[in-house]
Amino acid sequence: MFTISSQSNQYRKTIPRLTIKSDEKIYFIDKDGSPYLEIGISSESWNPFNAECFFQEHFCIGNGNEVYFINLQTKQVKIVLCDLYFGYFYINKDRLYVASNSQLLCFNSACELLWQTERIAVDGLCVDEFSEDSISVSCEIDPPNHWIKYQLSIHDGKRR
Repeated sequence: MFTISSQSNQYRKTIPRLTIKSDEKIYFIDKDGSPYLEIGISSESWNPFNAECFFQEHFCIGNGNEVYFINLQTKQVKIVLCDLYFGYFYINKDRLYVASNSQLLCFNSACELLWQTERIAVDGLCVDEFSEDSISVSCEIDPPNHWIKYQLSIHDGKRR
């Protein structure tokens, strides 16, 4: 099992280091309680929604307008760009959803893009609820504070 650790650099001198861009922000990853990987990313693309999560065999980081999918077995990195900024991660069953300022993107268990919505928001999108066949989302369409709700197909992201 993978976890984020706060262990010091001295303790981790023998583990592999993966640097994405520059290394101002560092994540220490443990596997089954032992040091496993150090990941350095740029913190110059800061936004208040920057976040990370574990999904299947991946460590996922939302940073600025980028989302990094790091396969913890192979240490390969996929990068997906959001049009303006990364918003949130949502996990439902075997799918990972990434909300940006204007779209919702759906990824399978290998972090491959299955679908993305059209631009349905201007300044934020939040998932409210998942059901068997739909996703309820709130979308900011006229800032500030003009939110509307949509129902999206869980299969292809199209509005209902």
